Amino acid sequence: MELKERKVVILVAHYAWFDMRPWNEPTLSVPILTRILKDVVDLSVIDANADRLTIEETKRKIAEINPEVVLITALSAEYYKAYHALARIAKEVSSECKVIMGGVYPTVSAEDVIKDKNVDYAMIGYAEERIDKLVTYVLNDSLVEISEFPGLAFRDGEAEIINPISTYIGDIKEMVQPDYSLVDLEKYFSFQSMNVANFGPSSNKRNALMITSYGCPCNCIFCATRTISGRKTAFRKPEDVLEEIDFLVTNYHIEMITFVDDSILTDRARAEAIFNGIIERNYNLELRVATLAAWHLDEDIIKLMKRAGFTRFGIAIESGCERVLHKIVRKPLNLEIIPPLVKLARKYDILMPADFIIGFPGETWEEIRETFRFAEDCDLDLCMFHIATVLPKTDLYYLAKEQHLLPEDFSFYNDNANFGFCKGNITTDEFTPEELLVLRAYEWDRINFSTPERRKRACRVMEITEEELTEHRRQTRRKLGIHF
Repeated sequence: MELKERKVVILVAHYAWFDMRPWNEPTLSVPILTRILKDVVDLSVIDANADRLTIEETKRKIAEINPEVVLITALSAEYYKAYHALARIAKEVSSECKVIMGGVYPTVSAEDVIKDKNVDYAMIGYAEERIDKLVTYVLNDSLVEISEFPGLAFRDGEAEIINPISTYIGDIKEMVQPDYSLVDLEKYFSFQSMNVANFGPSSNKRNALMITSYGCPCNCIFCATRTISGRKTAFRKPEDVLEEIDFLVTNYHIEMITFVDDSILTDRARAEAIFNGIIERNYNLELRVATLAAWHLDEDIIKLMKRAGFTRFGIAIESGCERVLHKIVRKPLNLEIIPPLVKLARKYDILMPADFIIGFPGETWEEIRETFRFAEDCDLDLCMFHIATVLPKTDLYYLAKEQHLLPEDFSFYNDNANFGFCKGNITTDEFTPEELLVLRAYEWDRINFSTPERRKRACRVMEITEEELTEHRRQTRRKLGIHF
């Protein structure tokens, strides 16, 4: 049988399985995998998330295709149960099919993933220039090539083998342009209004997420980007980004684009070329950046972004205490630039929400209070306060473990672990996770909504009415910050 006739299916889990928070945005790895594999094999996609499928319904769809290889795209370790459920039902359909799991989760936890006998291979790192080779080797039973494949975890008998990755996304010569031919974006547009993902709006605008770069050159203690992408940054060409925008506007009539990469402004000339290209096309799109590095902002770039259609960009400040920011978090940010940037953004009517993190090892209670004071003084459009949470393969995890700041039975992958969205798991002499939950919920409420003007700006950011805001505040206080 020709390789092009061999059946391969990409599986996307329904993120709400196992009572997890839903993710109402397309999984952006799927169009990348489609571009790489569509002309190599007989490729199809089962998106249980878009179709709101149950596990059994997903199993029946796999059986209808009866693939030889199943690719599970694993967005985040938070949803590990859903990914392993996909592996299990794929093997129940056919014990002969090969299951490859790739994405962030196996990249940071390959040693845990490969313990699941339903997963044949855990792919570490990026897909570009690699996944087509691996799928070909697996379909052809090329055991030598598989055993020597860099960035791959697998079993040899009872032995669990992990081949380290040899290159990172920043080493790729040319980035892949997404191919949406196997993705039904219409289904995601239909429920964006109930979105709870961090990036999307709550309005009814047809919003597309876009990534124009991969990786981050920074070295923040809490982040796993170095493990996932290395220290280099890979940039898509401006014309490639603009071509994707043209496609989305022409074929899906999108009204908004939210850029979700960390480094959109790192290459200033490239960013200006993208923004000028958008201006020239005169699509009248609303544009947003989920988060960017504040030190890349000045009046010239803000003015250009306003002309292009940007209405908001989030900034990641992390801490309002210089010592914590530089000595613990290791973020190269000068806090003095933030208040003037807030004023500039307001001058151009661009909303600027910001993220802060509290509860790092070595951070004192007074330094946590200092972060709240700084956030209040900056008069940002909305402040989001997060509790430092250890994630796999991060320096924060290794430090917390070394200093015995985690529960004795802590594991990322058991039902008793205090691990996941909005949860803290670090305890020091200065604070407990429970104290931080209470403090965070009430300081969030006090700082963001203390005046009519602040409440009005918060409603603009959250895209809700003042009546809805009142109820949201009430529920957030009662649930200690975990409310959508």
